[in-house]
Amino acid sequence: MYLKLAAAAGGAAALAGCSGGDSPEESPENSTDPAPESDAETQQLTNQVPDIRMSTASFASERSFDNQAYERMHLYRKRQAIETLLEDPEVNDLVSSWIGAFEVYEVLTNHLEVVSLQGPPSFTVEESGFVYPGEEIPDDAEATFNVTAEDRQTVYGLIDRHTDEIVGLEITEPEDITWEKTQDAEEMQIGQMILETDLVQEEFGDLRESTWYPSFKSSGGGFTALGAGDLQHGMGGTAVLNVKDEGERNVVSAFFDGTGEEPEMINITVVEDHVEYQPPSLADEIATMDESVLGEVPGVPFEKRPYYTANEGWHRIEPPEKSFEQNGWSIEWQEPNYQGITMTGSYNGKPVFESLNTPTTITAYYLPPREGRNTREYYFPDDDTVLNGDLGFWDVHGTEFGGPGLLGKVDFPQKNGRPAGFQLKTHYHTGAVGAESVDFHSGFRFGPYNYDIAYDFYEDGVMRPVFRRAGPGFVRQFVNKVQANSDTYGENGSYEEPVVQHYTSTQAFDMTPGTEDGVSVELFDGEQWTQPQEEIYVDGETGTKVRFSNPDGPETVDIPLDEDTEVVVVRRHEDEIGPGEVMAERLVDEETPSSFYHPAQYVDGEPIQGERLIVWLLMVGATNQVPYASGTTNFTTAAQIELSGYE
Repeated sequence: MYLKLAAAAGGAAALAGCSGGDSPEESPENSTDPAPESDAETQQLTNQVPDIRMSTASFASERSFDNQAYERMHLYRKRQAIETLLEDPEVNDLVSSWIGAFEVYEVLTNHLEVVSLQGPPSFTVEESGFVYPGEEIPDDAEATFNVTAEDRQTVYGLIDRHTDEIVGLEITEPEDITWEKTQDAEEMQIGQMILETDLVQEEFGDLRESTWYPSFKSSGGGFTALGAGDLQHGMGGTAVLNVKDEGERNVVSAFFDGTGEEPEMINITVVEDHVEYQPPSLADEIATMDESVLGEVPGVPFEKRPYYTANEGWHRIEPPEKSFEQNGWSIEWQEPNYQGITMTGSYNGKPVFESLNTPTTITAYYLPPREGRNTREYYFPDDDTVLNGDLGFWDVHGTEFGGPGLLGKVDFPQKNGRPAGFQLKTHYHTGAVGAESVDFHSGFRFGPYNYDIAYDFYEDGVMRPVFRRAGPGFVRQFVNKVQANSDTYGENGSYEEPVVQHYTSTQAFDMTPGTEDGVSVELFDGEQWTQPQEEIYVDGETGTKVRFSNPDGPETVDIPLDEDTEVVVVRRHEDEIGPGEVMAERLVDEETPSSFYHPAQYVDGEPIQGERLIVWLLMVGATNQVPYASGTTNFTTAAQIELSGYE
């Protein structure tokens, strides 16, 4: 069987508001700034920010805002802030010359926000050892592609989100960024198949004299779901070629069946506009100001730059001590392997969870409408590992496959009624090159994902996991497919498009509410409490709640639910995926094909009262419904865990 995990060998392309809802500290009614001139002809925007407003601005917590304003800002304000930055002629001239870009947006307090844009105007590739079509591939063949993104620069901008002004601007010096892709004989076999296709020949001709490089992701290891080929979990693979053609970068995307002795191509397409609404495209459409404010406004201080790019385009990585205490919480954490950082947490000296991590983010493309189904029924209607869509991934969260893991601890001071707390901020680019994700951060980002998975802890006993996705993954490819087939979606006078993309972020707890022995479980349906006796899968509704408590003490852990959350409660078993040392681990303990598809598969009627339990909190992301499907939109969703009886 063709089951080699190509990503481990060579890196891979895998597999990812408005200010009106601001909190009191953000509200214009509470502002001490002088009112603007009422005469529209004389009103001037000065780009000046009082020193104290700038110096006291910090990263805002999701809990700082009401009415889901934090989520709305990531949906709307990110693009608006980028467009404001691109109105500056110096920025616009630079960004419009890039062949790809990577953008980052963060919400600050004092109604400020920070944006970074980075990319190169061109790239080169030095290839050696690749065996082109027409030649036999030796068993020990190995090819190397040294890729250089030339003159990559980073633009940092501080934006006033009430006036849409640039109040801070800085541009780094050009820097060449280099990374390496390697290919073995089996991967070259895939490469030859792609290069020999009529599509590639017609679009690009013979690539021997062209600038190109491959990113192959093969079939093993429990990543890929190719419903388009009716394949089991881990039996399909994806491959991407990046090709320079007439100064532009194009993408060739192919899907493979890896079940046989030789790989079989299922689908191949050219994706010309490989990321939706990326900054170079936006720059071409935006009218610029008469003069640049570069040098007229302050630069952007390091501590206010986005963590992803703060260090001259590289990550700001300042992890806390492996064990620390703050705001009543005691946290121990371990570096990510494949399931994100693993944490142990206690509050006021009493245990809350023995282990917590995020085993997978389920990503699915080109599905039928959901029609009220829970995620298990929606993704896997036959209750097996074959996805109900064209393409999907069970994404891992580690450093080997892209992303640094834990970036740092962000402190939230008590302010305007919000308790003090802190955030553990983690970041993953599943499928990008190395811990620094050098390709992704240079604008070569078709395929891999961009996950910000944060854990906010507050002194009042509240914990909030926050999942943010910025893409792009394969969105552009499936948007193109929807547009190409739009005349086929009408039936009986109605029009129903497929779902381009849908996410579920999973958080798994080994729950220990004040005890390391068994726990009690209760369900609240909005009217009354019940005590389930067997393992459960709960499809959330607003007003419902799941409670875990100490049978011999006052400590309880509540998880309020809504329509965007689900909970799975199961017994601990060493052969089931989950957090901590007592559970199986993604990739390490998975075989090919993998038997894992959804946490609900572990619900099989075992008793749960008085037992040690694994609690899966599923945070559903209907990314198909946002106004901009990828590129300039951050899709954000959060949940809440509430403690009581921990005095």
